[in-house]
Amino acid sequence: MASPRRPRSNWLHAAALLTAALAGGCETKTSDRDLVWVEPAEAITEGTKSHGIFASGGNRVAWLDPRMPAEYEKEHIEGAINMPFATISDEASSRLSGFGAFIVYGTDYADPIAASASKRLMEMGYKRVFTLRGGLRAWKRDGQPVVSGDSPNGSG
Repeated sequence: MASPRRPRSNWLHAAALLTAALAGGCETKTSDRDLVWVEPAEAITEGTKSHGIFASGGNRVAWLDPRMPAEYEKEHIEGAINMPFATISDEASSRLSGFGAFIVYGTDYADPIAASASKRLMEMGYKRVFTLRGGLRAWKRDGQPVVSGDSPNGSG
């Protein structure tokens, strides 16, 4: 004898509940396709204008260095905020308030830290996040200066 079949509405109800539970528990995910890459010259030119690709409600642009403090102290873009990747979730809201756009950079072209940090910021709801293509290597290749020492706004 065949087993009794559940009414179709119970299956639909269960599927709807599962979908709602999964959707409610998910946080925003990003992929490399969501990244907006900028070249050093573009970041310099556009980052100093009150309009252009970085312009938003708050025109202040933050340069974010997500590398470890020792790497930051060795060399970094002047004025960059050192916020190691592992601390972004805990520190971003307090240390990045008041900025309208963010340029994130790593060490070089193959360094995944900048892309990961940019995606983390986007997942946290930051809208104007840009990633410096080539990181410090491209920055220096284009003749731009770097500085050394501690972050004036706290490193890590």
